[in-house]
Amino acid sequence: MKEGPIQFQPFNELGEVRIYKHGILPHWRQSGCTYFVTFRLAESLPGSVLRELEDNRHEWLRRHGIEPDLPDWKNQFAKLPGDQQREYEREVGTSMNEQLDRGFGSCELRRPELSLIAEEGLMHFHSDRVWTGDYVVMPNHVNALMTPIVPFELEDLLKSIKGFTAKEINRATGTSGTFWQRQSFDHIVRDSEQLRLFQNYIRDNPTKARLKEDSFRWVSAEYDCAKL
Repeated sequence: MKEGPIQFQPFNELGEVRIYKHGILPHWRQSGCTYFVTFRLAESLPGSVLRELEDNRHEWLRRHGIEPDLPDWKNQFAKLPGDQQREYEREVGTSMNEQLDRGFGSCELRRPELSLIAEEGLMHFHSDRVWTGDYVVMPNHVNALMTPIVPFELEDLLKSIKGFTAKEINRATGTSGTFWQRQSFDHIVRDSEQLRLFQNYIRDNPTKARLKEDSFRWVSAEYDCAKL
């Protein structure tokens, strides 16, 4: 890890915000901010669970006056107040992480030699294109705190990390095909209190999932929040 603490910049409600739209989630972007990121194995959630998550997501949208089956549902969603958009984001991300912790799928990253590849991918651009903070490599997904360094964008960094690690893991296992689910989840960290909550979540994730010590990789980082 980086020597010394990582500088933490909270989300600025009045600052410039970019919204990167991909899949079922809005992705909030603000230069210098930290993100809680989740990306998972392609087969980490069975069809029945995915349908349940989709039903819950549709129910949330309908409660807020949006018909999810219409082509323009994203345009309607964009008209919601920012706090409601972030509530939706939290709902989707929390539900997905709870299901992932149930240990569905092959859980290939339980193998130390494969989780090491994922870890090396996370750290590959550290201090060059991104500050990689706390992270945990779980058997079927990865959670991490990441602060992109301007001008690099989070989605481009994740694409590179996932592409590199998928290639290396397929090579190590003698397989081919899709390893990671294409869409990743990310949540912009709003303040130092939320930062600590995410750090605690990452730290406690293996315990909640009842994992053995050799079936995950966890690293913590120090953040400088003194100026907040």
